[in-house]
Amino acid sequence: MNMQKITNCIGKGAFGEAENVWMAAVRDDPAPELVNKALCAFVAAGKEDMAETLGWALLEAHAESPKAQTLALACAAYLALPNSEELRNQTAELFKAVHDGSENFEEIYKAAGLETGQSARRAVRTLQTCLALTPGMHLVNRFDGRVIKIIKLTPMGEFEFHDFADRCDEALEPKLLADEFDPLDEADFRAMQLGQAEVVAQQVQKEIARVLIGLCIANAGQADSDTIKQTLVPKYLPANKWSSWWGRARTAAKKNENLTLEGRSPVTVVYHPAGRTLEDEYLASQAYRAAYHPIDWLGVVRNYIRDASARGGKPDANFTATVTAAIAQRVIKCAGSALLGEALEGVLALEIMGKMGIDPPSESLPGATEILSKIKDPAKAVAELGEADLWPGALLAVHELSNAAEIFEQLLYLAPLEQLDTIAANLLDLGKSDAASQAVVKAAMSPIEHVDLCLWVWLAREQIVAEQPSKLALLMKLLDLAHEIDHNWPGDQASRKDARQKVRQALAARNYAIYQQALDEADEAMGSVIKTKIERTDSLAMAVSEQMMNRLRDKFFSLFVKAKVNPWEDESVIWTTEAALEAHQEEMKVLKEVTMPANAKQIGEAAEEGDLRENADWQAAIEERDMLVARARKIQDELIRARAIHITHVPKDSVGVGSRVTLRRVADGETFEMSFLGPWDSDTANGIYAYTTKLAKNLMGKKIGDTLSLEIAGQQGQFTIDSLAAAI
Repeated sequence: MNMQKITNCIGKGAFGEAENVWMAAVRDDPAPELVNKALCAFVAAGKEDMAETLGWALLEAHAESPKAQTLALACAAYLALPNSEELRNQTAELFKAVHDGSENFEEIYKAAGLETGQSARRAVRTLQTCLALTPGMHLVNRFDGRVIKIIKLTPMGEFEFHDFADRCDEALEPKLLADEFDPLDEADFRAMQLGQAEVVAQQVQKEIARVLIGLCIANAGQADSDTIKQTLVPKYLPANKWSSWWGRARTAAKKNENLTLEGRSPVTVVYHPAGRTLEDEYLASQAYRAAYHPIDWLGVVRNYIRDASARGGKPDANFTATVTAAIAQRVIKCAGSALLGEALEGVLALEIMGKMGIDPPSESLPGATEILSKIKDPAKAVAELGEADLWPGALLAVHELSNAAEIFEQLLYLAPLEQLDTIAANLLDLGKSDAASQAVVKAAMSPIEHVDLCLWVWLAREQIVAEQPSKLALLMKLLDLAHEIDHNWPGDQASRKDARQKVRQALAARNYAIYQQALDEADEAMGSVIKTKIERTDSLAMAVSEQMMNRLRDKFFSLFVKAKVNPWEDESVIWTTEAALEAHQEEMKVLKEVTMPANAKQIGEAAEEGDLRENADWQAAIEERDMLVARARKIQDELIRARAIHITHVPKDSVGVGSRVTLRRVADGETFEMSFLGPWDSDTANGIYAYTTKLAKNLMGKKIGDTLSLEIAGQQGQFTIDSLAAAI
């Protein structure tokens, strides 16, 4: 029954057309719920008489059908038209025809009140529920979830049952029982829970799909991961086993044709009683509905083939044909516009699908080489291919072009690391053996502009070019590059993060074997330089930095053995207060996020004014840029060495960094109080001196009672340390 068409006709007031659609459908086998909805729509539109006529037509059309089937249709029609005496009588006759002679029929039929004035809904519900009951069946309370088990129908016409919650036997007359309880599907998890807890726990472990279905049935057809966890843990599943069990459960759901997963947090398991094909799931998925570009469709197909394989099936040709057709249409549209790059992406995606065993689309499409030949900048188009698997086909297409060598040469500077071997091999094949050498020289001169090229040379197992830098020289370049990425990266944060990750992976490659090779080429002086570079570079991450330092220590142990240095003598550290450190960090932030971007904008605006040789504004902006860069590097170097002074660092029995000292002049007994903090905290007008000053260094390490010659306030004299305290 085309319910949508009927309701559309009723909505437009086309009742004659709606009646025709109904009459065409009644000879089929319409679902009772659709019959009820359609007749209710007629009644709501004020066409109750028409609805009753159509209900009778339906029953007459099914007069020869099995009585139970006709009874279900009659109940649906009667519930839509409860004021129809004829439909009530017909429904009553059908109940008698189907159930007359059944045990307890008379008692239940009388109690339901179908022919004695009971409301249609309550009477039909009582009959449908209670006539299906047999001893041993379970029911669930629709209000509080209590589960009961039917024992028998008593001579008094009441159903006796056992209430598992109250652990007692009770009795209710049929109407009241049907009012409160629904039959419990034996697959419902609530029915499973009636067994012994040990048995249920075993089912949870061994019959995961069945348990998920039961949990869905118990929760109106679907259950999210939070609900499932609350039900199973800890009664049937230890809390520490939940994560691994849930991983298995997700896999079981994906393999079961009656279950699907929706959402992310929490994930919802949905039960489909009639089953659902993998194709149905994908057609309804967000990924399929949102797919637009060829790369999106390629992702859909990959996941579909993977899931089809997991279920032990083969890809459906009709489903994959819809995908290839969508890509073909996109290729045709883009090939005739300025979006040639996307057309290239489409034909390459179709090539990959062909290797997966998927039939090509029926449309005639241009090849990758033909599309590339029409693109103004083919190297850029290839470089912008986001999917690594598209590159092999693209590079094969480039090789067929007349200017292939030129394009491959450009790609050396644009391609990601993993494609450079193939590009270099193509250049050799095309007789351009010097191209890679030139690229390596450029990369060495400006590593931050050619990160992938630098890493390609570093990772090479063999000689790539004739005058290839040594591994030691490359290591120094990479460490400088890592520092530059931290402080002078020209791109956005996402590309900075990607560059940092690439450098870390390259340094750690082959379990640090290349790094070890570089160390083997170094002497102790160079080892000291490497140590300093590692220490000043934040982007290496702790794990990589520690591994590199450990290998450096094994090679040059003496670099890590040094006499203990007093805090005020350690030039590798700048001690300061928390407040001064934060102020320094804020200055760096303003420089990078406000001042330097404003200067860059000023340079750009000045450059637009014309000849740069006579452009005073541009020259001034460039000079300011150099000053800002120098200032930023100085602050960054200082921040790397900065350490906050905490009260635990301040010695109690001698003068040190962070001490407040009271001095008494021997000559006249006058006292002077002064604090010794960091160079960024200095405020001599208030008695705060940097620990790096001459006065501070004369006092460092001295104790209470020590007398020494000092120059204070421009006067030389003998001073005794009277007391010490912390200045923090």
